[in-house]
Amino acid sequence: MAALQSAAWAADAPHEEQFAAAGSANHAIVIREHAGWNANCDAIAHPALYLDEPPRHGSVCARVEDIKISSIYVGTESQCIGRRVRGVRLVYRPDAGFIGGDGLRYAVQYPFRRRSVAVNVTVADEVPVAPVPSSMAAPPALARQASGPMPTCTELMF
Repeated sequence: MAALQSAAWAADAPHEEQFAAAGSANHAIVIREHAGWNANCDAIAHPALYLDEPPRHGSVCARVEDIKISSIYVGTESQCIGRRVRGVRLVYRPDAGFIGGDGLRYAVQYPFRRRSVAVNVTVADEVPVAPVPSSMAAPPALARQASGPMPTCTELMF
């Protein structure tokens, strides 16, 4: 229990209930990153993520990767800012050909606190440079996601 009490938890934009992300059509868009670490800057389990309101024009998932600590939401281990730890990156993938605005709501469960986050996503038309081979085209739209534990990106085949 002492390890959790001295642990720090990060989100790339602390203290925000609203967040905006933008990217190009037919490409994955990184929304946010979350991680947990101890006083030695060693990664601990990242906070659990729950999808409260799925996007209407795409899908969202969590990809476990090394991330750079940029800020702290809960905890006191600020000496770790700038270090890399294993965390989770939240990724939005618009439906094939979708351009416009979308949104989603998710929650981050820290050991002693739950934080709700609303995300507004803007998907812009991409500037075509060359024809995209059909083998590299965006996947067809998936069935709408359901609320619940955030799926991993491998489950959604991102």
